[in-house]
Amino acid sequence: MTEPERAALDHIRQVVDSVIGVVAPPEPLPVSTQPIILPVPFVTHLGDEAGLPTNDSGAAAGFMLVRAYIDEAISPASFYEHTGQSAGDGLSFTQIMNVLGVNGVPVELRSNLKLADLSLILFSGRPVIAPIQQSVLQQAGLAPDTYNGAYYIVVVGMDVKQVFIHDPLRQDSSGQAQGVSWLTFYQAWSQAQGYVRAVLVPRQQLIRRVRVTASALDIYEQPMANTSPIGSVNLGELFEVMAQKSGWGKIGEGRWINLSYTVDI
Repeated sequence: MTEPERAALDHIRQVVDSVIGVVAPPEPLPVSTQPIILPVPFVTHLGDEAGLPTNDSGAAAGFMLVRAYIDEAISPASFYEHTGQSAGDGLSFTQIMNVLGVNGVPVELRSNLKLADLSLILFSGRPVIAPIQQSVLQQAGLAPDTYNGAYYIVVVGMDVKQVFIHDPLRQDSSGQAQGVSWLTFYQAWSQAQGYVRAVLVPRQQLIRRVRVTASALDIYEQPMANTSPIGSVNLGELFEVMAQKSGWGKIGEGRWINLSYTVDI
């Protein structure tokens, strides 16, 4: 963790202390004001699939992670159908977790977390699915409607004042993450039905930084080696992997490399 990240985390701990009523230190540490926002595509369930019995916040949240990690062309409706759940019934964490795993995004359930724990997960480059009490967002003027059942959002980033989320009930064509104050998020997260500040955490970082370990490594247009390569990269070159699929990493549009010949940095 870098020094700016350590400073930001210390500031976040002060936010946590303020939420639980502990007096903060008199001289807060200086921090960077730049937010960390992970590149997760946004989908609303007020769009084309509105009104469908498979229109569910859990399916929308799961869909967002699948699209972010493996760039797979699925829909929230197909995600829901893969759970085997009866149409119209909300999804559980276990169902969401199982379908994510089948689609190449293994996750683990963590609960009884603190805000500092969540910040460390986000700093590590992992967006999470979190259950919340959606009415808290509505009462804070951050959502147009109230949903009283189990409700899930994707937490995609943070800074020292806000958590950034993708809320499936939000209608926003920009696709930008929505900022929610730490206190409002903490209240919504703490009041979720059936969970105590829980999240589904992907086992892999969304954006991996890798170094090539082969003397020459071919680049392919698709994540498979049964076609002709379109180029190559050299030993020691560094790349950010924007999506992963079956051991392959996407390093650009139509540019995939075999991650077996790389190491994380």
